[in-house]
Amino acid sequence: MSQTLPGFPALPSSAETSVISEPELVAVRLSELHESLDEALLKEANEHGYRSRLEVTELHAPTAAGSYHWHSTLYAVRYALTAREWSPENLRNCPFIVSPDRKVAIAVMTGDADTGLVKGKPTNQAQKGAVLQRAVAQNQQLELFDPAVVKDLASSKDATQLWVLLYHVAFGADGKPEIRSELSLPSRFARKQIVEWSQRLILASIRPDSEPIIGQDEPTGPIDVPVERRTGTS
Repeated sequence: MSQTLPGFPALPSSAETSVISEPELVAVRLSELHESLDEALLKEANEHGYRSRLEVTELHAPTAAGSYHWHSTLYAVRYALTAREWSPENLRNCPFIVSPDRKVAIAVMTGDADTGLVKGKPTNQAQKGAVLQRAVAQNQQLELFDPAVVKDLASSKDATQLWVLLYHVAFGADGKPEIRSELSLPSRFARKQIVEWSQRLILASIRPDSEPIIGQDEPTGPIDVPVERRTGTS
């Protein structure tokens, strides 16, 4: 069942999303959200997260790459904006950072393959099988998002809008790694997935030199260790 956010009219499933991709217009829109917000800061945060991803080895857990990337990107965004007088906050287990005038908040989430594509329809969580969905629910993975956070912020006295920095690591058309990202404003949710956006600001793709760890963002399920009972022992 989908949910429409307070302050927004009910949207049909075919509602058109405003997409801004020209660098000059993206810069203008970011400054409209807050004068201290710019693409260079978001780019640096994405690169910081990617570098943490590269620290993963075969001895780490299968989901370590995605976890390291998310934690480090979130840290970098909040660290940089705190220096610009933004305030880091946590609501319903969702970490974000709020602008000095409390009009804008930014959260960080892993996006699917449509992230950063002008004609894409991204979401904050890739489609997963039933087993992985149960694992996410049991482990309270950070990819899952409680839409009530947006409602709480929007209904506050400051009417704060929660924007989402989505990022996705993939291989480009030339076979080289790239990080695609966008800062977007969600407008509709379905089962804790963002399924529609009011506005999407497409950020320039980042082309790092090192090879990324890809396909390791899936959550882990409960670990069951089989125990064989020995005979003749108490």
